[in-house]
Amino acid sequence: MRNPGRGDHPSRPSSRWPRGRRRGMIKLALLIAAVILTVSIVLRLSAPYLVSSSVVRSAIASSIAAWVGHEVTIDDVADIGFWPQPEITLTGIKVTRVTDGETETLGQVDRLSARFGLISALAGRPDFSAFRLERPRIQVWRGVDGGLDWSDQGVLSDAVRAAVAAKSGGQTNIAADKAEIGTVDIIDGEVTLTDVASGASFIASGVNANIDWPGLAAPLSGQGTFRLGDTPVSVRLQTPTPLVLIGGAASRVDASATIAESSAEVRGTVSLREASAENTDINLRISDVPKTAAALGLRLAGTERWHTAAIKARVTHAEDEWRFENLAFEINGSRGDGILALRNRPGDRPLLSSTLAIDHLQLDDLLQALSINVGDRANVRLPGLTRWVDIDLRLSAATAAFGVFPMTDLGASLIGRGDALNLVVADTRFLGGTIAARLSGTGEGFDKGADVAINMTRVDLGGLMSRLSVDGGPSLKGTGSVGFNAKLVGTGWQRNIEAMSGRLTIASDNGSISGFSADGLRRLAADRAYFQLSATGNEGFDYRTLDIAVRFSDGSAEVERAQIVGERHMLELTGIIPYSRQALALTGALSAGSKGDQTQPPLRFFIGGAWSDPVISPIPARPAPGQ
Repeated sequence: MRNPGRGDHPSRPSSRWPRGRRRGMIKLALLIAAVILTVSIVLRLSAPYLVSSSVVRSAIASSIAAWVGHEVTIDDVADIGFWPQPEITLTGIKVTRVTDGETETLGQVDRLSARFGLISALAGRPDFSAFRLERPRIQVWRGVDGGLDWSDQGVLSDAVRAAVAAKSGGQTNIAADKAEIGTVDIIDGEVTLTDVASGASFIASGVNANIDWPGLAAPLSGQGTFRLGDTPVSVRLQTPTPLVLIGGAASRVDASATIAESSAEVRGTVSLREASAENTDINLRISDVPKTAAALGLRLAGTERWHTAAIKARVTHAEDEWRFENLAFEINGSRGDGILALRNRPGDRPLLSSTLAIDHLQLDDLLQALSINVGDRANVRLPGLTRWVDIDLRLSAATAAFGVFPMTDLGASLIGRGDALNLVVADTRFLGGTIAARLSGTGEGFDKGADVAINMTRVDLGGLMSRLSVDGGPSLKGTGSVGFNAKLVGTGWQRNIEAMSGRLTIASDNGSISGFSADGLRRLAADRAYFQLSATGNEGFDYRTLDIAVRFSDGSAEVERAQIVGERHMLELTGIIPYSRQALALTGALSAGSKGDQTQPPLRFFIGGAWSDPVISPIPARPAPGQ
């Protein structure tokens, strides 16, 4: 074996080609590129003579007809070009079908451009892609089953049916999955969607869209803008299974839309046929509720005073129930959260149930949403929730209000079944004390009658009187308890207080009645036959106990008892109060209290007229026996 010397190196293969061989490969690559370029140029230059426009026109008409499954007519080939890409432009495309012996137009396109393969065109079977539709007008029908009825045959319909069948575990047509589409640009289009069940039509005009759909089996993505009436709308959509989505079956989507002053995002599984979503995240924000409601033509009772609104939730579906989990919402800056469920009950109305915690609850808006009119919100009654669903709600609110009456730490339950409704407000902090209430009734907006029970404990009577806005006359100051029980009968009870009947009680310790002076009453009664209540003075009447019970009906109240006891005076009242006329017709008796002047005889008097400033007429004392 040869022993390598110091200058010797073991032999190894070269990592480089010989210089001559490398130059040969470069020349070959350049030659191939030149041949390809030459062939391409020659084909494009000779294409106008080799490719017949009538062949391309016929092919694209046949392709459209095969896709939609209906007859297609084309007015003219406006242009056919081959540089830089082969492209054909058609005008006057119309898709029609025959229904009940009459020809019905499904779609029209003023101008359609599409690219086609040069080699396939030379073979007489051009493949088309990169479509551009100018001023298309398309008619779509939503059937009674919720499906979109635009075509019942053709490549697209076959592929849709196959995709839906495959999702349900049935057989699918693999051949249809190989169909290619490419990109679709829509310019100034119009889509009319007609709901067969209701007969309503929705027209999207000024449609401009860009759609990327490589093939039937491929995912779809796109974005577009259009107008609903005068309202601009923009949408974005991505779905891995567009055929399933078109077929109305549950399909994964990632979509967003903006309309008027609102935006919405949907990510999850939706079904166009069932108009439902499951395992789906939704996010809706409305920055101008009145403007959005006007744009969409939607009006719901209870939302008249909403300015902004937002809702975010995850929608899940199990059996016949849709659940809105991780629910978070905001109305006019007031936030809330909880869980909400909508259960479909065969043979009965759906049941809406929820447990919600809210920063602030406006009780009159809640009643308005239930079609219980608590004011002149609108000239006509707006539709309320109870028109469509039964309700079982549990509510809590850090703050709440009914009109001008503030409340804190509110807890309430609301149960509605058919035309019966029951609202219960548990002990809630109110005007320094607590309030509990129950409202139950039947009929739409309680037009068949209702029962009301309100109990206030240790509340500020002065604050209550001032918020009731009782004009003129004496008013109470102090802390006390109020009980109100009433039956509301017949339609229009909200504006007809004569339709109410019930009982009112007021009990208080250590307070005062302003706008009345017992000493002034005795002074004027000594030498006057009658005088105004305001003439007695404004010293007030301090009391240790106040006990009033009134029963009312038909616009008039009967005073069962009214005893006001102070240290110096005691006042008792009996009679009636025609409150529908804001009048009084009472008999009073003023006597000395435990620390008063016992030598003064009791003073009896009549008080009547308008309750803002009634007239007092002293009743002469009966002569003692023997006088």
